[in-house]
Amino acid sequence: MADHDDFEDSQYPDNDEFVPYVTAGNLGKNGAKVTLWGKVTKVTASEGFYVKTVDDQEVLIKLKHPLNEPLEGWYEIYGVVHGKTVMCDEYVPFHEEMTKNIDLEGHKALARLLVAIDEPWKLGNDQDSIKSSMTGVVPME
Repeated sequence: MADHDDFEDSQYPDNDEFVPYVTAGNLGKNGAKVTLWGKVTKVTASEGFYVKTVDDQEVLIKLKHPLNEPLEGWYEIYGVVHGKTVMCDEYVPFHEEMTKNIDLEGHKALARLLVAIDEPWKLGNDQDSIKSSMTGVVPME
């Protein structure tokens, strides 16, 4: 029987490092690893596929291997920025039920926030600073 952790590792991308969510408007510099959401607008045999991101702009998603499946709907794309394109490492489809109520404005705001904050997931592990930041905080009754 497979270990639960092994299943999770094979199901999701490597998350040892923070990979920011971006939009077409803030892709970042060449070579940056990114994650973006997009709805497929066009698939080409020679280039890959195009998605319209939450900020209503198209981005070319280049593939390392030819497609062997039809693509339609929304995807979360993991890759590396090359100009105004993303060299795709992996893409994950969103289930149709999930895409009925996508909060485009909320996701766009999240992407802007994550770009603005340096190391947003680094909360620190200095116990003294954690204790001092909790000074005056009391439990609810």
